[in-house]
Amino acid sequence: MDPDASEAAARAALSVLSIAATPNETLSSFSFLDASGGAKSLRSTQLRGGYKPFGNGLYVEGLVAYQKYNPVLFFPEIAPNTELDITWSSVAATVGIGWEFPLVNEWKVRPIGHLSIGQVTADAILGDFPLLRSEPGSNELIDGDLNAFGVGASLGIFREAQFGPWQGEYRVRQTFLEFNPINEPEAGNASASSNQTTLFSRHRYPLENVKLFELPTQLVLDAGVVLYHGDSATVLDTDWLATAGVGFEIDTSLTSLPAVQAGRLMLNGVVAEGFSGFSIGFGLRF
Repeated sequence: MDPDASEAAARAALSVLSIAATPNETLSSFSFLDASGGAKSLRSTQLRGGYKPFGNGLYVEGLVAYQKYNPVLFFPEIAPNTELDITWSSVAATVGIGWEFPLVNEWKVRPIGHLSIGQVTADAILGDFPLLRSEPGSNELIDGDLNAFGVGASLGIFREAQFGPWQGEYRVRQTFLEFNPINEPEAGNASASSNQTTLFSRHRYPLENVKLFELPTQLVLDAGVVLYHGDSATVLDTDWLATAGVGFEIDTSLTSLPAVQAGRLMLNGVVAEGFSGFSIGFGLRF
């Protein structure tokens, strides 16, 4: 087996996993995304949340994600002059602990350290796919998986403000995670990084004459863009992914739900270089 080819396959798998494991603030706390274009498709389910458990600056966040990515890729190290039709299935969990510091004019900054663990499984049709080896000379469906861990950090700056009846929310976040295989000798020195910049805004407007379940309701508009750098951009074949959406938020502060202030339902359009699709999301505000 060609060691360079095995390392290339592992590096690609780690790059795909890193996208699933990185918190995407342009999506709702609980979201389903479906985007496709040309010979590739991206589907993901993400459950993400964060809170301050002690009422001071300590901030804790977590992410669980499942993702399927199906591109047609070209690996010169694996199969020169051959396109590989492959489906990557990733499952990942990421936790973060940080501290929130006040700045000026209602802005706050939040540095966070992250730990992540995940698994990516590859299904491919190629007779001699390194790392995920099939029987010699065969050309049957083959599969395999790669376990990995990631370490990194993020720095977020955000603001919440009131403009007449409108409530605005603005966030900028830079996240970097480095992923390495767990007990995979054939992966060699493979590693991959997720380096993402997220810009996001959300606006709420009270609908005085509209009530859902007899509860006060707000119109919600949001928009955001994720800028991918390095390995993430290479494997997705795009430097950016943008979303814009509309939804409703129901005030639940007067109900018996403990600590929950509002529930939100969003429908977002998703577009990127070579991608288009939608996401459906649900969020809770505490």
